[in-house]
Amino acid sequence: MLGDNQRDKQMQRNHTIAILLMTALVLVYFYFVPLPQPPTPSPVPAETVTLEEITEAAETGTVSAFEKQVEAMRAADAPVAPAVDASMVEAGIAALLYDPETAPATEYTLANDHLELVFTDVGARLKQSTVLVEHGTPQSFVPQDPEKREDEVAYPMSLRFQEKYLGDLLNGLRWTRVPSQDGASLQFSISLPEPFNATLTKTFALSPDHPSVLHVTVAFTNTGSESQRLGLDTEASYSLFWAPNVDSGDADNRMAKQELVWREEGANSHFATSKLGPTESGDYAKIMQAPDWVAVKSAYFVVAMKAEYEGAKGWADGDPDNFQVALDVPRVEIAPGATDTREFQVYLGPAQGSSLAAAWPGLKSVLQFFTMFGFMDTFAKILLWLLNFFHGSIWANYGFAIIFLTIVVRTAMFPLTLKGTKNMKKMQKLGPEMERIKKEVGDDQQEQQKRMMALYKERGVNPLGGCMPMILQMPVFFAMYRVYATAFEFRGAPFIGWITDLAEPDALYTLPFAIPIPFMENGINTLNLLPILMGLAMVASTKLMPTSGPVQNPQQKMIMTFMPVMFSVICYNMASGLNLYILTSTVLGIVQNHFIHVGDDEVAPKAGTPGKSPKSGKSGKSGKKSKPKHFYAAAQARKRETAKEQRREKKKGKKRAGKTQDH
Repeated sequence: MLGDNQRDKQMQRNHTIAILLMTALVLVYFYFVPLPQPPTPSPVPAETVTLEEITEAAETGTVSAFEKQVEAMRAADAPVAPAVDASMVEAGIAALLYDPETAPATEYTLANDHLELVFTDVGARLKQSTVLVEHGTPQSFVPQDPEKREDEVAYPMSLRFQEKYLGDLLNGLRWTRVPSQDGASLQFSISLPEPFNATLTKTFALSPDHPSVLHVTVAFTNTGSESQRLGLDTEASYSLFWAPNVDSGDADNRMAKQELVWREEGANSHFATSKLGPTESGDYAKIMQAPDWVAVKSAYFVVAMKAEYEGAKGWADGDPDNFQVALDVPRVEIAPGATDTREFQVYLGPAQGSSLAAAWPGLKSVLQFFTMFGFMDTFAKILLWLLNFFHGSIWANYGFAIIFLTIVVRTAMFPLTLKGTKNMKKMQKLGPEMERIKKEVGDDQQEQQKRMMALYKERGVNPLGGCMPMILQMPVFFAMYRVYATAFEFRGAPFIGWITDLAEPDALYTLPFAIPIPFMENGINTLNLLPILMGLAMVASTKLMPTSGPVQNPQQKMIMTFMPVMFSVICYNMASGLNLYILTSTVLGIVQNHFIHVGDDEVAPKAGTPGKSPKSGKSGKSGKKSKPKHFYAAAQARKRETAKEQRREKKKGKKRAGKTQDH
């Protein structure tokens, strides 16, 4: 009982201490951590007035929609005008509405030798963007939707504010063109009445330093008597974005699909636009935390945006067909009469190294032929540099540049090709001896392999020597495959005659019907001459090429003839530049093989290979000492000699035993 009482007292004491400690912790918490205050009323309205509501209010002569927003702002304790009437709506917002029947949109153009940009005063946005290229057809980047009104369609260079402030409203209102003194830029302005009290200005100017760069300036002026805060905490003030897509004309290119690319902390990130859509959380957006720039890249063209201020974030949302890519302006507070100015650079041009490098530092990294294998990407760019060198220095024709590059590659590989071809021709000369070995050993594959390797060693032949040139040319082939199919230099680049685009198949004639082929999505619907010539050249090469072993059986001969045909079918609808490279390389290989000869003396047994004479201990006919045997080979030889000696002794013993029985 005494022990139980002590335990009860100890337990009560522990409970008391725990309660006191908890009370002290609560008091300390409330002393150092203030109670949460009610949220500060936001100076933005609780509801958004849509363009349709304002239009309806102006047409019916009522101001219910506008009054609704003003009342919401008053309820949020935001600064508003003392009174709002229909005349203010008419003069302030309704007068800015776009009406295509009474006043069609006005278009303005900026142009140079590389770009032709058409802007509309509805939203002060980019309506058309045409890239003027050296060869091939010009390309317009902005998708057109003639069924929608100017204030309903999405255009690049739009602005998006907080949904509770202006949202997308400014993109559907008419801006005023401000005449420029130099005539080399376009400036648009719009003034918003109370409760917005703001004047916004957009300025567009083509860069004097780079013909494919557009400078964009957005200025927000507070015309009210109190400070205005745009954005809340991490929420952006507004965004400048490109929408609804980039129409680059190369969506069918299977080698380079459209993707988002952005550079952050010295490294590029990639995201295919085909993956845009709702995530597991239901979010459509792809967020870039602190990008140097964001870009939409296709096979041949790039649209990139770069913020010229600190703290910009990037994002993209939508689906693969309709999406928008934007740069955010961080939260800012603007004093009465003050102006917040933000500058952007927009690149609109080809995915060409020299053009990208001149735009701004780091943009050239958007050009990547291989994203997973860096060494292959570097190798492909070296080959492209050589092609551009030949094009600029020898002949301004990329078809001949391909031929020159093929000659360079063949020349660089010639020492290995010479060695490999000689090995194959030596093995061809050893064919009869190899057939004799096969007949002698029968089905004993181990003995056959052993004797053939001994034959190769005796005659100085490397059975794998003929494969090395082919293996070393594989990186060249894969690099060329990507370069010819995706490099801007070959888009629309002509060669000769019917070859008018080295990036496309060389269609000599369009067939009246398509021939279905299992390996091709659309079958064969054009007569392409280069892959046919390539296949014939490869068949001729296999016929003239020495066989690398014993005489081929009929099945092997059929395979050697069938493989070039299959390769031609696979390459049939590929870029004509690639087929021209393979055809030229095959023809050069035939010429090289024709001048490579191997005499009988080159496959004769090497001097000293028979080994030592068992009696004299000297070398054979040559009089030279034999090369010392490997210890394993010497041990095996001793083992065989011992076995032979044992068999001889055994036979002698049997003979002696037989003679003893006879006596």
